[in-house]
Amino acid sequence: MKINNHESNVQILKDVSSNLISTFCGDMFSFALGLMLLHATGMSLSFGLSMIIMPIVTLIGVVPIGNLVDTYPHKHILVISLFVRIIALFIYAITIHHFSGMGKLIPTIIFLAINYVSVNVSNSGYTASVHELVNTSHIQRLNSLSQAASSFASTFSPVIAASLYVLVGFQSFIIFQLAAHFIALVILLSMHFHYANASKKEALGPHESQLGKFKLGLQYLMSHKFLRYLICVALFLNFIFAVTNVGLPFIVVQHLHLGNITLGILNSSDAVGMLAGNLIISMAPELKQLAKILAVTMCAIGLALCGIGGLFVANQSELVVRIVGALMVFTVGMSVAFMNTPFGIYMQKTVPTKLMGRVSSTEMSLNMISIPIGTVFYSFIFQFFPNGIIFIASGMLMLGVTGLTMPKFIHTQMPDQDESLETNQ
Repeated sequence: MKINNHESNVQILKDVSSNLISTFCGDMFSFALGLMLLHATGMSLSFGLSMIIMPIVTLIGVVPIGNLVDTYPHKHILVISLFVRIIALFIYAITIHHFSGMGKLIPTIIFLAINYVSVNVSNSGYTASVHELVNTSHIQRLNSLSQAASSFASTFSPVIAASLYVLVGFQSFIIFQLAAHFIALVILLSMHFHYANASKKEALGPHESQLGKFKLGLQYLMSHKFLRYLICVALFLNFIFAVTNVGLPFIVVQHLHLGNITLGILNSSDAVGMLAGNLIISMAPELKQLAKILAVTMCAIGLALCGIGGLFVANQSELVVRIVGALMVFTVGMSVAFMNTPFGIYMQKTVPTKLMGRVSSTEMSLNMISIPIGTVFYSFIFQFFPNGIIFIASGMLMLGVTGLTMPKFIHTQMPDQDESLETNQ
């Protein structure tokens, strides 16, 4: 059954509303959780606990989650996954007060592990179900507006969470999160998933081993050169972006002593850049010259990183760093939006729906590996060389990789609507 434009627009409105509420409350809850653990344990690890648990859970679940998403109806998976998250949060709410000090880490680690399993299932299930929610001409708007909602939430939720935490305490944030989950569940239940006949047959087909099913997704991924290249680029970008995650706080606060406000301005500029980029994509005509867009944005990121490094080396004025640095970081954020959103669109227009769960699960797991590796690498580098030259070197590396690898794929375009529909049916 073909999804008409009106229904696609309604589905986009529901999805973006759900994503905005869920991400906003989720980010506030994560911030409050970190503060609660910090006060209870006194450990700086409190804010980084999720960054340790998330990659572990993602890697363990890469095979079963991908197979699960590609075997059963996506709406059922999403509803059950969200319901599990609600139950886990409710149990956490009534048990956390029975622990004190370091003991609070026990229920928190268990809760975060269950929560991230559910989140990974939902993310893979959502990625695989896009063709069941909107028609192909609306995929770009759905992806860009969903990303814009997440960027908006990431920009403002920490500020609101920090203000509310003093007034209402951690328990109120649990209530906010539960309310957000219930609203998201109601919206999800109201959405119509248009299943293709091929997907139903796949679900009713003969049972294979978990590894056997997953290998089909890997074989597709390995046979698609440009998709494989894009995933390698994503791994490289996640590694390089650790230079900002680690380097900005270290250089701005510890080395240049420009204060937390300056750091906050730079971090906010990144999120605002991503928000602006996704809003531009949502209003732009359908993207066609995919490889050229990616080449331009990769060069922009490389030049911006060089600019940030040059700024730290040449001028340590607080005002200049705030203004010029914010523009540079804004450029990085906007460029990331023009990398992530077209990549997601390309995957959804290229990968057959019956394989999307396995391919997206593999892609997410690989990205999770590169993030901690990059964090450890740049933490070590900045510890011994706290200098803007590291930013310049990273930017030059980005430009070099772009120049060496992108020309081979420079004429690659986004698949046509009719072609992608035929591939996914």
